[in-house]
Amino acid sequence: LAQTIQALAAGNAVLAVAPGAPAALSALTGKGLPLAAIDGRPDPVEARSLRVDVVAFSGTPEAARIVRKVIADRAGPIVPLVSEVLNPAAYAHERAVCVDTTAAGGNASLLAAA
Repeated sequence: LAQTIQALAAGNAVLAVAPGAPAALSALTGKGLPLAAIDGRPDPVEARSLRVDVVAFSGTPEAARIVRKVIADRAGPIVPLVSEVLNPAAYAHERAVCVDTTAAGGNASLLAAA
């Protein structure tokens, strides 16, 4: 529940797969939130084909190792695995641009003039 709320608060769509997930998240479903809850156990192999930006997981260390390996073997961008129950920053992605001005002697206005 905590991972789902943090992901939703950061503006993410959530697919929650766990035994009892629909019941645990019933207060949030049907409210227009980008949330789907499936009762059952997630199949780590299915994670290969899901187009996701982050995977939140709560389970045994052995199961986490399997999930980590599966998402690491995926093609495409690196997908982080969030295993902490409380880590709201893990669900937000900051984009930044860094301009290296070394070639202009540290003077960015020389780059703009080029």
